[in-house]
Amino acid sequence: MKGRYMIISALLAGAAVMTGTGCHSNRDNPKDLLNIFFRAAIRQDYAAVYPCYYDAYKAKVSEDDYIRHRKDASVLRSYTVKSITADGDTAQAQVELTFEPSKKLKRDRPYSTAVTEEMVRENGEWKIKVW
Repeated sequence: MKGRYMIISALLAGAAVMTGTGCHSNRDNPKDLLNIFFRAAIRQDYAAVYPCYYDAYKAKVSEDDYIRHRKDASVLRSYTVKSITADGDTAQAQVELTFEPSKKLKRDRPYSTAVTEEMVRENGEWKIKVW
């Protein structure tokens, strides 16, 4: 019986590691990063969004500050990746974002905007580049 509990515990620990926060993207496909990043943002799982940023951003903005700021910002409703251009270890994506209505921002309807997302490959993984 004790061995059975140990096996179940090991399986649960493995599942927790595999589903834990993080932003592990395909080495060859920056679109994977965008999907992880924006899907987590739609879920408002900002602890999962934060690791998607490149190291220079994370060196200047703590995870707690990032999460606090994002909780006060517009809620992302949907996204559409329009195009991606990659060149070596850098990439650029054109993305359409739609945000939920916001009383705080005095928007009674969803709001859509086009953005350019810069990406860079760090330590073999694609990351969002902010500055």
